[in-house]
This record gives sequence, structure tokens and C-alpha cells, in this order.
Amino acid sequence: MSAGPGAATLRDPAPHRDSARVTTTEEPERGAAARSLPGRGEDLLIREEPLWIEVHGHRLLTMRTPGQDRELAIGFLLGEGVIDRAERIASVQELPGRADALVPDTVRVTLHDVTAAKLEGRLTRTHEIRPSCGVCGLVDADHLLDEIPPLLPGVPRLRRDDLEARRRAFAASQPLFAATGACHGAVLFAPDGTRWGSGEDVGRHNALDKAIGAAALAGHPLHLATAMLSGRAGFDLVLKCLRVRIPVILSVSAPSALAFDLCRSAGATLLGFVREGRAQLYCDGGRLEDA
Repeated sequence: MSAGPGAATLRDPAPHRDSARVTTTEEPERGAAARSLPGRGEDLLIREEPLWIEVHGHRLLTMRTPGQDRELAIGFLLGEGVIDRAERIASVQELPGRADALVPDTVRVTLHDVTAAKLEGRLTRTHEIRPSCGVCGLVDADHLLDEIPPLLPGVPRLRRDDLEARRRAFAASQPLFAATGACHGAVLFAPDGTRWGSGEDVGRHNALDKAIGAAALAGHPLHLATAMLSGRAGFDLVLKCLRVRIPVILSVSAPSALAFDLCRSAGATLLGFVREGRAQLYCDGGRLEDA
């Protein structure tokens, strides 16, 4: 399948990726780069490059796929609880780096009132607890929800018949995945199925941050959003959603046990294995309708 105008010509693409491609209405833009293959022409590969997120002297270095850096930074600050709403942001500057001098790109965020932000420790918190660190089995769901704002019960309503339309819209919002087969995606939907924000990235956390940031920048009410994730619903992604009061989470794969516990404790709606013609309901806060 062609990745669109200006994309590299593919010759004998890797079989594991060929079956994963879907039809999209968008182009991969700057997130993919052409690389020469031995005797096989060129192929498009996902880009993975460093980015500084800087907030009033506090900095975090992350690896991301270039594109939507502004949205990534804002979504990260919201999803990690550094700020509680986008209106606290006074300005966002995107500063290009210098590859020849090994200087990464930078997103510099200025807040209206820095005293209202929770900066200490928050800009690195996503790196402190990971499935490989041995801590996760000791984490209690109620403890993780200590600072989570409550969800509105029973809203938004979601018809089971609408899940397939959400799935198709989600697939159509992944031009980078269609071009490379090597990135994660996230989409936030309005109650009527309109797309409020989307993101693609080599990192699944970054993809969700981009989607949250895009929706927040547009002024959409996140407490009425439905989030769809390209992979499993891990506790870290679920926690990001709950921090910004997203009450409905759809995942292409299964949730983890801790993610399930978080959603059940918070009263969120969680569905996994949202694929063509099927979905598994794990938790429901009175939002899912059968017809």
C-alpha cells in the first residue's frame, strides 16, 4: 500500500507488517524516515528522537516520534498531574535542536502561576514505576487514586453498536502505523464519535499524551471523552486517563489486573479486545448500553 505522495517506494515489504496496514485518510508527515535496504530499495521507518520538556527550570528528557511536540508536552503535564487544567499554561515555545551539536529539540512551557503546579518529582514520575522494576505488584489501586478527581457517574453514554464505528475511526487515524507498522496510537472521541484528539508515537505513553494535549488545547471537555488505545491498557495509561477525568477507556488488547482495579475503584468504563465485531467488557460505571 502506498504511504502517500512523497513517501518512499516499498519493495517486498516485511510480511509481518503487510497484514497490519490499514487504509487511512492522513499522511505520516515528519514521523517517518526513508532508509535504504540492501538490494530492496527503500522503506519507511518510525523516527525516534530526544525531546526536552522544560517547565520553569525543571526538565525531562524523553524519546519520542517528532510531530505534535506541543501537544505531547501539554498532555504529559496534564496526564502526570503536574497541572490540573490547560488554562494554567501561559505560553508554549517549540525550540528546534541542532543535530550536528547533539542538542535535542525543546518544548518550553510557561505557567501563569508556578506555585499551583506540582513540579517536584512529577516530571520524572513516569520513569519511577515500570512493569520491569518489581514495584508494581506492591502498588495498591486505592493509593494510586488518592489525588484523582471523581468521575461523573453514568456519562457519557456509549452504545455497544457504536464500538465498531469507533474502531474504524481509530484505525483511520493512524497514518504512521499504516506507513511503518511500528508505532502506538491513541484517540479521544466525543460522545457522538467525533474525534477530539489523536496521537501516534513510538512510545505508547507519548501517543496518549499527544491525544490528551490535542483535545485539551482545543478546549474539549475531557470528562466526557472516550479514549481508545492501540495496545494493552496498562495501569500507567489508565492512570493518565483518570487524572484528566476520562471515564471510558477502549483498548485493542487486554488490560492489566492493576488497570482493572483502578477502573473498578474509580467507577470508569473499561473495554478490551475492541476489534472487528467484538469487545470484552471489564468494568462499567453505568455508561454502556446494549442497543
